[in-house]
Amino acid sequence: MRVNRSHLQKMEIGKSSGCCKVSLVTRIHRTAVLQEFWCASFEEAQVYENLAAHPNVVNFKEQLTRVNFVKQDGSPSHTKVDAHVLLRNGDELLVSVKYDEKARRPSYLAEVADIAAQCLPEVADAFAVMSRYHFHPAWRECARKIHFARRGWDPEADCTVLESVRHLPASFTLGQLVEAAGLENRGWRAAIRLIGDGDIYKHPLDLFESDLVCRRAA
Repeated sequence: MRVNRSHLQKMEIGKSSGCCKVSLVTRIHRTAVLQEFWCASFEEAQVYENLAAHPNVVNFKEQLTRVNFVKQDGSPSHTKVDAHVLLRNGDELLVSVKYDEKARRPSYLAEVADIAAQCLPEVADAFAVMSRYHFHPAWRECARKIHFARRGWDPEADCTVLESVRHLPASFTLGQLVEAAGLENRGWRAAIRLIGDGDIYKHPLDLFESDLVCRRAA
């Protein structure tokens, strides 16, 4: 249950608001240590929470990466990106977090597109702008439950549930899996962790219910 602190210090000046306002503590994967991420706003905390629940997200660092660019008037400038995300396929994604109105404003999106076009390929592979509302409400609900389940540490239950999957048909319900594992609430939480980590597949917008249809990951 040791917490791996963020690279940011508690009172380090942030680029948006002067200091950190929210701390997000979670595991990126069921086998990882607890990590603490400092967030300059509630919006950042919500985006980080939803990103960290995606099975293709391996890790990320907040307010770490500097991107140099030239403004329209020809003057040099730079920006510190809110999140630098490492994906399972090895790609790296830079994410700028803004409140929803600004995150959808054409003028701001054009500004970010210009910066992204100047971002060197060795820095990252793609650049995105997000607010918490870029994530579907069903996804946000599932993300909260994944993080709640990941705060627990129960590798024995995880292994038991994963082994139970091998003895079920290719398609099965979450209730059938929990029953097959025979661990009741421990099995339920383990199944959610395994889904969050991509070892079991469900439709991204299906909620965690007993009749949720799942499949073994390819």
